[in-house]
Amino acid sequence: MPGARRVSIGLLALAVAVVSWTTARASLILALDLPALVGRADRIGVVDVVAVRASWNTRHDRIVTTIELAVVDGWKGDLAPGTRLTILQPGGTVGDVTTTVDGMPRFAPGERALVFLHGPPERATVVGLTQGKRTLRRDARTGRWMVRAPDRAGADFVRPRAAAGTAPIFDPRERPLEELRAQVRALAASK
Repeated sequence: MPGARRVSIGLLALAVAVVSWTTARASLILALDLPALVGRADRIGVVDVVAVRASWNTRHDRIVTTIELAVVDGWKGDLAPGTRLTILQPGGTVGDVTTTVDGMPRFAPGERALVFLHGPPERATVVGLTQGKRTLRRDARTGRWMVRAPDRAGADFVRPRAAAGTAPIFDPRERPLEELRAQVRALAASK
């Protein structure tokens, strides 16, 4: 039986090593509540994603994705309907090479989203990574636009000490766009 015991211990060690090696990756991100998102954003608005293009940087050592947006409704900052914005973010696919930054928001041409942006309109970044982009969908029954919770894929969120607790970081329910618009505009006006 001593040989069987060594085999069992060896298999257990191998299983632990495999589980540790295959553990999912994620970016650790400070969770931002709505007041923090609004406070950190230079521009907030509903946008349509016009184009998404990935390319190599000038040194050909990293891939950068350029997201072209058309403003539908501006909530904070200089965002008039029809204004164009450009988001630059690391990662993307060029040919058969893909680089990924866990926690980075994903954009698709044709989608409508609510975005919280920082920086100049020609090279903005999304505030709080994935939590600064909320996909919208039109409710088939009511015709109202609904705001989804942020995509949490590839992100682990850490609560600030002041907000520690057991409540969910993000409300998983969809919210009517008008309700969130009123709340964001009130927060932006109070800053």
